[in-house]
Amino acid sequence: MSTGCVLEGGGMRGWYTSGVLTALKENGIFFPTVYGISAGAFHALPYIAGQISREYIRFLLHYASDPRCISKENLSRTGSAFGFDFLFGELFHHLLPFDYRAFFRSPVELKVGVTDLKTGRACFYGKTFLEESFLLIRASCSLPLVSNVIHFQGRDLLDGGCSNPIPAEYALSDGNDRIVVVLTRDASYRKSPEPEFPFSVLREKYGNYPAFLRTMMRRSEIYNGELDACARLEQEKRALLVRPSTPIRFSRYENDPRKLTAVYEMGIRDGKAKIPEIKAFLGI
Repeated sequence: MSTGCVLEGGGMRGWYTSGVLTALKENGIFFPTVYGISAGAFHALPYIAGQISREYIRFLLHYASDPRCISKENLSRTGSAFGFDFLFGELFHHLLPFDYRAFFRSPVELKVGVTDLKTGRACFYGKTFLEESFLLIRASCSLPLVSNVIHFQGRDLLDGGCSNPIPAEYALSDGNDRIVVVLTRDASYRKSPEPEFPFSVLREKYGNYPAFLRTMMRRSEIYNGELDACARLEQEKRALLVRPSTPIRFSRYENDPRKLTAVYEMGIRDGKAKIPEIKAFLGI
């Protein structure tokens, strides 16, 4: 039986995911395929490369408040609040070298979810489509209005979380019998039906992509529907959910290292607490 791992996005809430992945790695738990959405895809990188550790993340968190990572200055200068050129350039190559060799040689596959603006639907790309610039990771993390559209093989792409924030059912349709799902919202959370972004602002920016606009207007319906799917799959014993034990009360743009560290440590605690259940679920 094949078991995949699904990683929800959530911007800076993704440091919770990193904590869970640290606990998994410390216990020698890996999966044949990881499905990463937005920040979930980013935090999957050191996990798959075998680099993830408390020390590694401590150094990475050191740069969380660096304006080169996320800032209004980046937005005004480059069109993106997130400094992807710095993250996947100087940071990954010099300040905190990423082990590209280990990542690409790892037997763990990574499938990165992005949103195709022309169709308004999610599409997934495996490691064979990735290279050192990690353009598709950038696309998956490119939030609407605060990021540039990423162009790849004739497609115009943005944040995978817009169309498929928790791809549990996709992972099962991709050949897995069961899945472990790491969420970045606690069990009480439901997305409000009130649109996250004013339609007028979205239309002005993405008026050439009517399918994408329709998807954006259905974000709460899509997200809550995927939460419902996770609950159903959990009841059917086809999914095991790992989620924050207490609500994460900051926005996806938070850059205070102290708050992010606290969320990372909660991820480690919650992950460790789930290890016996995960091992039983995996039959190891």
